[in-house]
Amino acid sequence: MTSVVITGARYLTHPEQADRHGPFEKTFLAEGDSWMDASAAAQGSLPYYLTQEFNKRGKTHLIINISTSGQTLRRITQTMRGDLVWWLAQLPYDAVLFSAGGNDFIDAARDPGPGLGLLRDMQGQPLPPDGAACLRQDALRQLVDDYLAPNFAAIYDALRASPRNAATPLLLNGYDTPVARDAPAIPGLVGPWLYAAYRKNHIDPSLWPALTAAVFAAITAALGGWQAGRTGVALVPTTGVLTPAAPGSTGSSGDWKNEIHPNASGWRKLARLWADRLA
Repeated sequence: MTSVVITGARYLTHPEQADRHGPFEKTFLAEGDSWMDASAAAQGSLPYYLTQEFNKRGKTHLIINISTSGQTLRRITQTMRGDLVWWLAQLPYDAVLFSAGGNDFIDAARDPGPGLGLLRDMQGQPLPPDGAACLRQDALRQLVDDYLAPNFAAIYDALRASPRNAATPLLLNGYDTPVARDAPAIPGLVGPWLYAAYRKNHIDPSLWPALTAAVFAAITAALGGWQAGRTGVALVPTTGVLTPAAPGSTGSSGDWKNEIHPNASGWRKLARLWADRLA
């Protein structure tokens, strides 16, 4: 017997590939972005390393993974009726492992034209005393209050409306604070993310560390807000856990494989925290 992570699509067609390793003590459903996505084999993911940690502890658990790299909270909500709700109806789970919100912040910083998204366009502007001044507070409030909050509410309500999972805990991924640097996942195709956003908005590199800290503090605050008034929702605290990458590095450095994703040593640190919480 051993712990196993398997994609939802694979489990539908070949459940025996997972079930032969059981019986399982606990079953978890993983949903969200690239931090959960089992398809990111070269990059790694939390469920993959979580099963390794379970095995070290002599636990036999199953993780059914329906995550997608690049997924935003809005896209998860939009596809919920055809995916998440269906899976909630199939089995009772011991917990839902959920990673979302990070891509929404990054997209809001990187994708709009200069000064039109989460960041101020600093071209021709005097250097502010702190990088956090480069955040547009009006855009931040709109993102958190008008966009993320109602979309998470829809996810939570769907979970609580599920007859088989009305009391199932929902654990939120807390991410960690990366270093903005030119370290893509796939050069020329995927990433970098913060580095591209900051350059697009003409933000001086001296401001990047404080700005990144402010962005990820806002993400943590938003995730923490999702717990308010809701039973069974808990944020797994991971801020400050990973060793930062060296500024200016372009590949794996510290506990980071690329700009915004951990490497093997980073995943192992996070997996230990998640395994403790899931115990």
